[in-house]
Formats: sequence, structure tokens, C-alpha cells
Amino acid sequence: MVNLAASYLGLNLINPIIVASSRLTSQLDGLKKSEDAGAGAVVLKSIFEEQIESDSNSMIKGMDDFAVHADAYDFFTNSSKDYYIDRYLELVEQAKKALSIPVIASINCLRPGSWLEYAHRFQEIGADALEMNMFILPSNSVETGREIEQKYIDLIKNLKNRLVIPLALKLGTYFSGMANFMKQLDDSGISGLVLFNRYYKTDIDIENLNFRAGKIISVKEESAVPLQWTALMSGELSCDICGNTGIYSGETIIKFLLAGASAIQICSSIMTEGYTVIGKMKETIENWMESKNYTSINDFSGILCQETHDDPEIWERSQYVKAVCGIS
Repeated sequence: MVNLAASYLGLNLINPIIVASSRLTSQLDGLKKSEDAGAGAVVLKSIFEEQIESDSNSMIKGMDDFAVHADAYDFFTNSSKDYYIDRYLELVEQAKKALSIPVIASINCLRPGSWLEYAHRFQEIGADALEMNMFILPSNSVETGREIEQKYIDLIKNLKNRLVIPLALKLGTYFSGMANFMKQLDDSGISGLVLFNRYYKTDIDIENLNFRAGKIISVKEESAVPLQWTALMSGELSCDICGNTGIYSGETIIKFLLAGASAIQICSSIMTEGYTVIGKMKETIENWMESKNYTSINDFSGILCQETHDDPEIWERSQYVKAVCGIS
């Protein structure tokens, strides 16, 4: 009988399937459904610094008589922040009481804001780990890539000073020296990297000459990029790698595990197929392991990553090889 147990961020998981931060994990009901369906862990829906600031501004809008007094302005701003963080802390506490699987809190950061001082409260209330979801669009023409990277490093240090629980970063793809930056993050002492964050893009409605939201649901083809970088870096980093984006089947999860991922996160597949997809994924992995005579994930984890492959450069020239030699 095969064993799907996995380790991620130092946490013991019954299997490597994690339900990602999303509306699926914004309420206790969705968290319970995730566990009942067989998930190995859950990441609570991110608390957004941007949303907190927007709602804070809404609370004090029209209060010009008070706004002239700095103390009053600070009181209402801080009260708004406290309100949303307290609600989030309540969800963490409820989840820890109701679930037996690891509960990972998540914060979406714009910059090293003062409200990050609340981060230590996540671990005090019982969160098993914290996932940092940060994105700086490199759209400022006078800001260098190194300056942007330093903002990430500084924020990680800021958080690590407040935490003893494991810290993971959900990383985007907007880095010119991706391998070097991932190594810097690893050297900072981070516990895990989630590859990669999927950002909701702005689209254009050509009929109404207006803006509209881009596609929210990922597609299967999007798994190719995180899979490649998992294989490229898993053997070089001491931190864990968690695959994310475009993961719709047990077969794809197997690929990530072979490439060296410690776990994977799913969201769109549940939104399109329902929670039962988790059980189907587990069954696929179990059947494949039995067919290969593997009894645990450790038996095959990372055997096809760049560092252990007989032809390590294949992950770097994969598209060229496919086009010229017909590799499928």
C-alpha cells in the first residue's frame, strides 16, 4: 500500500495537495470541504494590504473636520486595520479548532507596511505557517531590478523578525535573473517558495471601449513554466518548492514531484470540477506509484530535477530539443 505523506515548510502533510489561497478558503465552510475532500493542507485567503488601505480610506472619507487632527485620522485608520486583521485572526482560530490538517495564513503585501507588525499575532492564534503573497510590477522606468529585489528581501527580513513559524513566499515571474533571486531568497532563510503567483490581468472590451477583468481561471498549459523552474532549482535550494498554477490532474502533480516539488497548490481545478477533484488526483497518484512499485513519495521525489538528471541541460533547452528532435 502506498503512502502519500509529504513534508512542506517542516509541516507533516497526509498528502502533497494544498488548497491555495482563494475564495475557496475565505470561510470555514470551504476549509472544512477542503479537508473532507482529502486536502493535505489549506492556505487561507490572503488578507490584502491594498484592500485594508482602501477600506480605511472609505471609513474616513467625508470626515474632513476630523482629518485636520492627526490623532483623529490615525485613530480611524488604525481602527479600520484592526477590524480587518481581527476578522482574519478569527478565521485562523476557527480553522485551527475545526481542522486537523495544517492551516497556513496568507498576507498580500504592497510594501513593508506598518500593519505587518500584526504578523506575529497569526502565529500566536495558531497558524502553522505564513505565506507572503507579494508583487511589485516592474513598471517604474527609473527603478532597477536589484532595487525591486531588495524590497522583497527587506520585507522577508521584516517578517522573519516577527515570526518563529515557517515563512513562504508566493513568487511572481517578473525577475530577469530568476535563478539568482531565488538563491538570494533561499539564503535569507525563507522556508519555502511557491512557483508561481498568478495575477489577474486587466483586459479591454473593444465593443464598449472600456476595461474589464481578465480571465480568473488558469488553464492547464500554465503549469509548464512553474514545472520547469521547479526542476531547475529544486536541487539547488535548501528551502521547499511548492508548485502552483494550471494543475488540473494527478498526472501533473506527479510531474512536479518528479521535478522536486515538496507539494503543490490547486485552486482553479476545484472551481471548475468541484472538491471531488482532490480525491481523483490522489487516486491517480496512488495508482501510478503502485505501477512503478513506489511505496512513498520520497522514493521518486526530485529524480528528474536538473541536479540529478543525466542530461541536466535538458530543462534549459527543452523547447529547442522538442522542436528539433521531436521530444514529446
